[in-house]
Amino acid sequence: MDPANKKHVWVGMSGFSRRWIPGGGLGHVFESTDGGATFTDISANLPDAPANDFVLSKGKLVVATDVGAFRLGSTGTWKKLGAGLPIISVLDLAIEPGSDTIIAATHGRGVWELAL
Repeated sequence: MDPANKKHVWVGMSGFSRRWIPGGGLGHVFESTDGGATFTDISANLPDAPANDFVLSKGKLVVATDVGAFRLGSTGTWKKLGAGLPIISVLDLAIEPGSDTIIAATHGRGVWELAL
């Protein structure tokens, strides 16, 4: 939820889409600006992998997925975060207080600091 606007929320689908599951849905990241009455798929170029966690830092949305961490750009496309971060499940995100650093907890590869 956006702390500045409680009607602005994001939801992640921690599952696989139609590519892997016949009859499955599309998209992994959805946004609502009306408190959840309607949602828009904002997955765009995000890889087809489960979305596990989100943080909003200084107006920038970051998502943890089973293949890394990604930041939503101003053009509506996603950019991979973390120089040197392997293709790994990122399961939890946190913001380092007072900085532009995202803390990413991975499955089996430790905890990483990612520059926003």
